[in-house]
Amino acid sequence: MGTVSATKRDVISRAFSSCIDGFEGRLVLLESSKQNSLPQIQITGLPNEVVQESRERVKASLLQLGFSVPSQKLLVHLSPAETKKSGSHFDLPIAMTLLTLEGFFPTNQIERTAFLGELSLGGKVRPVKHLIPLLDPLIRNEQIERILVPKENQEEAALFRSSKVFLCEDLREAIGFCFQKQILQNTEQPLPANKPHPSFLTFDSILGQRMAKRVLIISLAGNHPLLLEGPPGSGKTLLANCTPSLLPSLSEAEILEVSRIYSLGGIERAHNPAPPFRSPHHSISAAAFLGGGSGQVLPGEISFAHRGVLFLDELPEFRRDAIEGLREPLQDGKIHLHRISQSIRLPANFRLIAAMNPCRCGYSGNQFRTCSCSAESLRSYRKRLSGPILDRFPLYFWLEATKTKLAAEGASHSEAREAIGKVHPILALEQPANEDLTALQKRLNRSASLWLRNLEEKTSLSFRRLSNLLKVSRTIALLDERESIESIDLEEAWNLRSPEVLT
Repeated sequence: MGTVSATKRDVISRAFSSCIDGFEGRLVLLESSKQNSLPQIQITGLPNEVVQESRERVKASLLQLGFSVPSQKLLVHLSPAETKKSGSHFDLPIAMTLLTLEGFFPTNQIERTAFLGELSLGGKVRPVKHLIPLLDPLIRNEQIERILVPKENQEEAALFRSSKVFLCEDLREAIGFCFQKQILQNTEQPLPANKPHPSFLTFDSILGQRMAKRVLIISLAGNHPLLLEGPPGSGKTLLANCTPSLLPSLSEAEILEVSRIYSLGGIERAHNPAPPFRSPHHSISAAAFLGGGSGQVLPGEISFAHRGVLFLDELPEFRRDAIEGLREPLQDGKIHLHRISQSIRLPANFRLIAAMNPCRCGYSGNQFRTCSCSAESLRSYRKRLSGPILDRFPLYFWLEATKTKLAAEGASHSEAREAIGKVHPILALEQPANEDLTALQKRLNRSASLWLRNLEEKTSLSFRRLSNLLKVSRTIALLDERESIESIDLEEAWNLRSPEVLT
């Protein structure tokens, strides 16, 4: 390898990388300079312990290639200085700036280059966590012409289909690419063919429950939260487990959006077109459910379910603060997490399916089994769900155990999937307008308007109840291939509403 003449003391070597700042990736500029002092490497700019340890990893990996670094005190500054930096992915950019600063290579050859990668002591470039949010600001920045990432992160990097991104396996390849015009593989390629859905249950494997299947189709087509109640063995969990196979595959944009969330949580989910299906246990903490953490904020289950299904079995057994935390996501499709130093907004637009038994033993009101719960226990169990939470379930259905001989099958799995795939895109386009009750009321025909007026005279409808009634009615009308909302649609939606209080 060629050697460049020794650089002056005032020479500064620059390169780019990025860090996680809340939910977003943030551009980081690395600036390195020499100082007349004992040989050492100093890193400034709020680096955490992992970043500080990169000094030893970088020295060991450079020594393996025959580079003796440092010869003087080398200062590496990570800008912006007020943002905390964490992660081992700073190893590679630090190594590259130090090589140019020590005069082995020209500094101007990496000024418009970004690096992400952890170095082993032998010089291998290891994969990094959170690649998608880290890569995003680098690709969008016009100053950056090329980005080097570990080859083992290829699947996540390929989601961007960017000609800027190149893959390297070790430090020697990175040096060859930056300074000796060595050709590396880039990620400007189409996404691989969609993988098939994982093997989830289908409607065809469930006997009976015709009306329950109908309600589930309405819920998934219109993205209406659904609460299922019934004794053990009535099929609540089976129905919920069918939902991933009923939903259409994610689009390329949605795959990237979902993969970004999982990448932030340290989970690789690249190129998976199946909608997420999350079913957390009721013992989960509020932070793990909603998102949070003492240091870096991580997504919770509600964000991992983004664009998919969140199934909450035994809903009353969940922590009260976790259940109450569903209010904002169900309303806005996102959640705000407030910390002392920052406020973070995470996506949480999911389809909610919840299930519960009528009591702790599960047999309250059952004609074949005797309930062992006391009146106080029954009242305490059912009041664990507040009125405001119940009000956010436009759909409620009681399931009875089905007798096989009398089971009515209802819609087949293929019919249900086709209906959901046809109606959901229509409602997604209409959603902004449907937030306005006036737009929905214009879809009522004459008989439906009279039915609704009569209902308003007999009952006290809250704004949310009226909005939910009209939205569910619109979904029912589209499933039955009607453009206008008729009185039979309103009547079915009204009969499927959730109770205001569970008594």
